[in-house]
Amino acid sequence: MTRVSFTFGVLCILSPVVSVAAQPTSPSPRIQVPRPAPPMPPRDTSARPVSPVPEVGTATLSGRVVAAETGLPLRRATVSATSTRGPDIPPRGAFFTPQRPISARTDDDGRFMIRELPAGEYALTARRSGYVDQSYGQVTQNGPGRRVSVADGAAVGPLQFALVRGGVITGRVVDESGEPAERVQVRAVRAQRIGGQQRYLGGPGDTTDDQGHYRMFGLAPGEYLVMAEPSDRNFFRGSENVQNVDTDTIPTYGPGTVNPAEAVKVQVQANTEAAMDIQLVASKVATVRGKVLTSKGEPLEGGMVRLQSQGAEAMSGMGRGGPVMAGGLYEIGGVPPGAYTLIVEQMMRGGPGGLDDDGPMPESATESVTVEGEDLVVPLTTSPGSTARGRVIVEGGDPALLANRTLRVTAFPATPNMRFGSMARGRVAPDLSFTVSGLRGNLVLALQGVPEGWWIKDIRVSGQSALDGFDFGASKAFTGVELVVSGRATGLTGTVTMPTGTTANDYAVVVFPEDEDKWERGPASGVRITRPGLDGAYKLQGLRPGHYYVLAVPAVQADYQVLSEPDQLRLLTGRARTAEVKDGELVPLTLTLVER
Repeated sequence: MTRVSFTFGVLCILSPVVSVAAQPTSPSPRIQVPRPAPPMPPRDTSARPVSPVPEVGTATLSGRVVAAETGLPLRRATVSATSTRGPDIPPRGAFFTPQRPISARTDDDGRFMIRELPAGEYALTARRSGYVDQSYGQVTQNGPGRRVSVADGAAVGPLQFALVRGGVITGRVVDESGEPAERVQVRAVRAQRIGGQQRYLGGPGDTTDDQGHYRMFGLAPGEYLVMAEPSDRNFFRGSENVQNVDTDTIPTYGPGTVNPAEAVKVQVQANTEAAMDIQLVASKVATVRGKVLTSKGEPLEGGMVRLQSQGAEAMSGMGRGGPVMAGGLYEIGGVPPGAYTLIVEQMMRGGPGGLDDDGPMPESATESVTVEGEDLVVPLTTSPGSTARGRVIVEGGDPALLANRTLRVTAFPATPNMRFGSMARGRVAPDLSFTVSGLRGNLVLALQGVPEGWWIKDIRVSGQSALDGFDFGASKAFTGVELVVSGRATGLTGTVTMPTGTTANDYAVVVFPEDEDKWERGPASGVRITRPGLDGAYKLQGLRPGHYYVLAVPAVQADYQVLSEPDQLRLLTGRARTAEVKDGELVPLTLTLVER
């Protein structure tokens, strides 16, 4: 069979792409087992339960951080361990607090030790100013790292990180007349295929000085576009209200175009400096204004409004907009011609402990808007969204294991290229019934808080399967919804051997469905890539029953991005094995490493 050169990847929707160079050979680890919002009315929280105290464990992780180029130790680098199980759902009435990693700093010799870790699986990241962040075990641009599992009392190490010095893009921004443009927000943007469409994801940035100069540092090696956005577009402050302005400078890609497909790409290398000067484009602009009313007919208080482009650059930033003003009024100025989605959201209540997870569901509204150079008045009326009532059904596993757990039903967009998720949520009662509100549009329901290894077998809404999404509309009520879950481990597990017959310790396993229609749906449809644990074995849990292509490749050939390209997946089918994943079975599968 003809050999081909290739790389691999898995669709990563909202995460920035991380690039690193191959790490030098290091000793094998040993395991020794012995949104700012306007002020809200005060609430009486005296009777509310406090958020749980973080769990303290007895395991430790230790290792060293060095510079990839020289091998010299890096002092004052930060190494963070984040549990892969996700944050716990707070008890009813408590505030929701985001999951926080446990971190440690390196000493003068680059050594670190993270103490008091609870037993579990962790993703480790090392970072230092001027260097590219790196996941533990990450050896390629855009490739996955290795997860680290620890038991109570375990001492795991040494874990080696080799950080790459970041690259730099520098330049000067001028306006349409050639004058220096100060306080312009400049961002490095990367192209990525998401949901079958080319999108541009915003990354690191800087603000120009009084001479129009900017300098973005610590960039991962790779290919970038440079986008400059005038300073009066600040999202959280809102657009500056400048009267009698029909023409203004607008967001521009270097060296001077509003079309990202026509922009000049900048190649960034480690520890090198690249240049890109930009001349801002001037265009006829408009103002979009209006009034926002709630479902009760009252002016919205404590909300944010944004105008999000529907073009390829839709994921490069927050869009333009700002807080809703007194009386429910809003105004977004300096809007260039184009197609947009106008979104207004009521802010969630919160307090010192985090977000109020059991408070009233924030109302919101969306409207498609086409701007053609003339001012628009667009009134908006928010709603609490659709509601779904139903039950969690256990098919496989012991329902008693869910009895004392705090479970929550949430939702995420069924279309991967949507920039923002859903605020829909609802508690699961002890009898496993639930009511979830705030549903809007085409969403996929999810269940949080289940034990590790549990997965959703099916979602049934209005008598049809909704595993790949369901259009809930905006103000509808659904009953009889079923979330079918299983506690029986389902997926693939095993080891990988070299072509010589010896056991491989480090590699990447790529899996994707035989059904091509599912390839662009990303990880939810079974397009995955994983690395082995420190014991050399891999495990892919939560795969839906079905037929898959599976192959093992050297870790240096693993790449997240390219697995979102159907043409690349077709190249892999001739070199992959096929495997059937069965309900309730963790299928053992020994693979042979496929060399380039």
